[in-house]
Amino acid sequence: MFRTLLLTLTLATLPAASASSVTLGAGQSAALNGAKVTLLRVTDSRCPLTAICVMAGNVKASLFVVRGTSARLYTVYLPGVPVQTAAGRVTLKAATRRESGSPQRLTFEVGK
Repeated sequence: MFRTLLLTLTLATLPAASASSVTLGAGQSAALNGAKVTLLRVTDSRCPLTAICVMAGNVKASLFVVRGTSARLYTVYLPGVPVQTAAGRVTLKAATRRESGSPQRLTFEVGK
């Protein structure tokens, strides 16, 4: 019992992973880890909620990352596969659907 309590207290004092999340719409930018990240374009081929589809589809996002004099274009997908950028490791975690009537917004997780 004491060992379990000690282990729990020890784990609770460890620093949390340095990942943060940011939600952007097309054309919006955010400063992350000393870099400017801009969501340029979103392509959403997911099946509409009310339809029956053969393929589920995916979300493809184009990110423009600028850090100092370095600038590069990246493509990230949902389901998310991490991409190493100048802003850190970027993973696309969630995307609103187009049929909601409001502009589509994507949520990214950024780690170091």
